[in-house]
Amino acid sequence: MQLTAILLVLSGTMAAAPAWTPAKFRGLVVGSARRADVVRVLGSPDSDTQDGKGETLTYKSGGDHKGSLTIAVNRQGIVVEIQEAFPVSIPRTQIYKEFGKDALTAHFSQATCAGRSLYRDPKGNVELTLFPARGIAVWADQYGYDFAAIQYVARFPGLARKPSCTTPR
Repeated sequence: MQLTAILLVLSGTMAAAPAWTPAKFRGLVVGSARRADVVRVLGSPDSDTQDGKGETLTYKSGGDHKGSLTIAVNRQGIVVEIQEAFPVSIPRTQIYKEFGKDALTAHFSQATCAGRSLYRDPKGNVELTLFPARGIAVWADQYGYDFAAIQYVARFPGLARKPSCTTPR
């Protein structure tokens, strides 16, 4: 009985997140490309900032849609995310034409703790359009229809569930 219950929970969890392929951006595979690969492909960044998590490289107008690129590199030197903020919102029809119509819509909420991370929440107010086979998440603009940014990631975005945050006593 317990084994059946565990299998049902696991199958439901796996069904919640579709198969995800790590994104590729100009030959850089998110999750395995290194900082040196980024510089080789894109040149020296316009700016470079470091924090406790790693480094952020910024390329002004370096994206495929003429937007600014920010590339997050972890402390081990591995690219964990590439994001392009579009200078002007791009219509959905253009993105679907470019990436295909196999998009999924997913809803997320933002945790008040855990670095304000997103977590999967069917009732969440953050809506992302996902292209799992390409490793891409596209963010809607402030009006909710056109797109404002694209995120290239190695795995399904956000945390699988709401983080259990505890407040110090």
